[in-house]
This record gives sequence, C-alpha cells and structure tokens, in this order.
Amino acid sequence: MAQHQHVTHPIVLRRLEVKEVVDLNPRMRRVTLTGHELAGFERDGLDLPALVSTGFDDHVKLVLAEGGDIESALPVQRAQSIDWPEAPHRRMRDYTPSRWDPVARELDLDFVRHGDGPAATWAEKAQVGDALHIAGPKASVVLPEGIDWVLLAGDETAIPSVVRFLAERPTESPVQVVLEVRHPEAVQELDLRERDTVRWSVIGEHAPSALSTAVTAVDWWPGSVYAWAAGEGRSLLPLRRWLARDRGVPKSHQNVTGYWTEQPAAVSTAEVSGPAPTDPHVLLSPVPWFASRAALSLGLLDAVADAPRPVGALADALGIADQAIEALVDYLVVIEVLLRDGEAVRLGPVGELVLDEDELRGEHDDGLEGRALAALAELGPAVGAGQSAYARHHGRSLWADLQDDRELFADQLGEARGFPFVVRGLPALASWQGARAVTVTGIGAPTLVATEGLADVRFTVVEPPVPAAVLREEIASAEVRVEHGFERSDLVVAALALRYRTDDEVRALLAQAAASADRLLVVEELTDPTVVPTDHEAEHLLLRLSGTGSPSRTPERIVALAGDSGWDLVRHTSLGWTFEAFELTRTGA
Repeated sequence: MAQHQHVTHPIVLRRLEVKEVVDLNPRMRRVTLTGHELAGFERDGLDLPALVSTGFDDHVKLVLAEGGDIESALPVQRAQSIDWPEAPHRRMRDYTPSRWDPVARELDLDFVRHGDGPAATWAEKAQVGDALHIAGPKASVVLPEGIDWVLLAGDETAIPSVVRFLAERPTESPVQVVLEVRHPEAVQELDLRERDTVRWSVIGEHAPSALSTAVTAVDWWPGSVYAWAAGEGRSLLPLRRWLARDRGVPKSHQNVTGYWTEQPAAVSTAEVSGPAPTDPHVLLSPVPWFASRAALSLGLLDAVADAPRPVGALADALGIADQAIEALVDYLVVIEVLLRDGEAVRLGPVGELVLDEDELRGEHDDGLEGRALAALAELGPAVGAGQSAYARHHGRSLWADLQDDRELFADQLGEARGFPFVVRGLPALASWQGARAVTVTGIGAPTLVATEGLADVRFTVVEPPVPAAVLREEIASAEVRVEHGFERSDLVVAALALRYRTDDEVRALLAQAAASADRLLVVEELTDPTVVPTDHEAEHLLLRLSGTGSPSRTPERIVALAGDSGWDLVRHTSLGWTFEAFELTRTGA
C-alpha cells in the first residue's frame, strides 16, 4: 500500500538571529528568526541553497548545546546533507515553522510555554539578536490528489502545523480541526473558512490525553479524506488503528506522527517486580520476543485490538487449544503485551506498540528483521566458522531469500530512508562526468533514476527477475529499462546493493559490473567507528552480522572487496547522513 509522498530538500545548517519575540497567549510564544543564510550563501567552499519549506508540517531541527559550547555541537556540512559527529553536550529538537516568508526572510517558530526542555528553555530566554542554529527542513509532505476533505488533529504541539495549513491552504477542500489543550488560555483564533469546523477539547494539566476519543467522535464526511494528526506518540496509537481499520483510510491518505513521548514517572527499585535490569538472568531469556512473535503470527494481537475478548472465545476463533492459549496469554500479560479485563483480555501498552509501529511489527513477524532475529540462535557457531548465521539457520542466504520473495524485497525499499537526501550529489562526482549510459543496481535505484536534471542519461536498472518486477512498479519513467543482466555501459552504480549480500555475493556482483563498464560508483550507508552506537544501533549491527556475516563494512573492507573483483579505488567521498561514495576504475582500464 502506498505511503504518503514527500519531496526532499538539501539539508543545510544555518545560523539565524532572533528578530522578534511575541507571546500569542500565555501558553504559546512565537520567535521570528531572520538572517542572510535563509537565502543562498557560501560556506567552506560550498554553495548552499536558500531554505525551502513548502509543507505545513515541515520540521527544522534546532541545534542547541548544554553548557553553551555551540561550535563543537554543530554538524558537519556536506554538499547535499550534513553529518553528525559525536557531541555529548549537543541537544536537538524538531519544530514546525508556523510561517515562512522567503521575500522578507522571516521564519516563525511557535513554542509551547511549559516544561523545561532545552528548546523551551531557550525560547523563554530568547531576546532580539540572539543566535540560533537550525538544519532542514529535509522534506515536505505532498498531499494526494482528489481529496474531498481534510481532518487535522493534535495537541498543543500540533497547533503551529494547523495554523500554517489554514494560512497556506495546500488544498481548497474543507477542513475539520480537532485540537486538545490543557488550559483554556491555549485556545487561539484560527483562520477558518465557511465550510471548516473546529473543536477544542480542554483537559486538565495532568489528565491523560483523550485526543483519539475526540477524533473518533467527529462527523465523518463522505468522500476521500486526508487525515493528519500529531501529538504524544502513544496516545495516537488507537487513532492510527481506527483510521486504518474502522475508516479504511489508506496510508497514502493519513499521516499520524508522534511529536513527543511522555516519559513514565520514575519507579523505585523496590516497586519493580521481577529481576532488575542488571540481573544477569535477564540475559538468559529470549522468551518475550518468541512469545510476542507467536501472538502476532497466530493473530492473537489483531483479535483483541478493537475490544477485549474472553480467552475461550479467542481459542475457538483462532483454532488453538484452551490450555495452550491460556499459557501464552498468562505470559503475555506478565510482559504487558496483553492485559486482563475480568474474564477477557485486551491489548496492553507493549502490544499496542508491537501492533501499530511498523518497525516493531517487522521485528516480530516473518519479515527480514524477524528472520534475522530467529537466526541469532546460530550466531556463535556461524561467527566461529566465518559464516552467515542467517544462511546457517535458514539453509540459504539472506540475498537468496530477497531474490525469491516479492513482498520481502518490496519491504526493503523503505530502508533507503536517508538516500533521497544525498542522491543529488552523485552526478557531481568526477566518475559520473561524461556518463550517458548508466547501469544501476540496488534498492536505491528508484530514487537515483528519479533525480532531477538527468534527462540526458539513459538508465538501465539490473536486478534478478523478482526484484526487477518490484522496481519496475516503483520507477515512474517508462524510459528507464529494467533488465536481469548487465550490459555494456559508461558507468555502473551500486546504490545500496551490498548491504544484503555476503562477502562472496558482493564479489560476484562487482565482478559482473567489471565485465560491463570501466567505471563503478558504490554508495553505501556506513557507521562511524569513532561514534559509540546507541543500544538500538548496536542491536541492528548485530542483526546485520546475523544476516550477512558482516555487521557494517568499513571503507577499507569495501575497497578490498572491490579489489578482489577487479576494481581500483580512485576517490572516497562522504555524502552526509553516513552515506559514503566509492569511485572506482576497472583494474588495467
């Protein structure tokens, strides 16, 4: 199912100054920023473009520094993007411009006046002339065509986006607005038209959000809707499910985003049941993941998503023995995937996350993440033998599975998330110059062939039959050929083509490229060895090790693999967003 569409922008770091500070009401402060860097400018030999912000929920990233040492907290500017070297004192927050005037060079940011976060603290102290560094926006949402009406919903953090939507009107369709605030003083005048409606819901300062309930009570108008909502992440989970399941709103017509996450209150060790996080017995239990995976594959989570159901009724509906489902439910309640509601069970907070967040669901179902996780049981023997745990467990390599499974391969196209922000820099590389016939392989191919300004390039995308069929559907231009084998060309581009292959499979691919061209451009997303990975990043590196036998190839390893396949390195360039480009020439050419 199609996702909502975006248009990407070059990511530029800009130093701006405060021009004006105005309190819209006791709960909202507007800071107007200006500066010559909002227009095109030059820095460190780079010609950087003017700020572009065309979407009502665009986000700029505020770069702040704990202790005030902002210079060492700033990212490194690249031609099309930026890199973020480690800076422990750096603090970043995303904000939506409520107004952007490119003629006056004015950018308005609205800050909710509560809390003590770094951005809120900065806004409270902001004075005319103060400096602020921002990066972005990196992309703007493009509304789908044929919309009959729009639903906008959110808490106080969503008000700036709603204000900008109503001011700029990306569609002439009528709008229903539902906003939840925690104090009557937060209510403000909105630029409504005759057919628009607005519903303000005022809740207490510490009351749980009721935004989803308020939205589900709207008068549902006929026709095609575009639904947008933003606010506290977990409170929006029921709304996302209601839009998809009850109202049938496709992903291309909804955008429900968690702007922030409420942190649970601190709990003393004495109040925590079960082993403490430092208890070594925690390391001995793979049971939570396997139990959640079983509940998902059996349909148990989906069966209780909308309403509590008795265990006996679940057993009958799912065709599971009563004793078996009782044991499974008992454990799922312990880990809060499910909760008991009298004789019935319902989704717990962990179950809500597993069911509604695509990434978590992917890690528990039979997708690539789930298969790589299952293969971890073979990690020790595989690493000891220099093998892929995935191939040892499943009997075939990860790339072999991707070649044969249409849905599995299609899912990976979304994994090239940062690539659209750096792809514009590839045609500027020396190895691209003079190339008219360009062969592309890898999951980055649809993004590359759609890059503006390359009308004079004849693209051929090369993949095995099943991936080729998926890419053909993704590539809009009928002029781009999609083939199953390499043909003679000026340049071969391996666009994120190595990440799912073992070393031997990489050598085979690059050897095929060497037989068809004298120039090769390899683009991969690498990890910075000088930066300590987060827990989440470290986990994904381990899954890559499970999948291919290589956690994340270093530049030296990529050059060595290319050398084994008949290529010599000419140049290695950092594109930004941890993407690296390797320009190579065929040995002896």
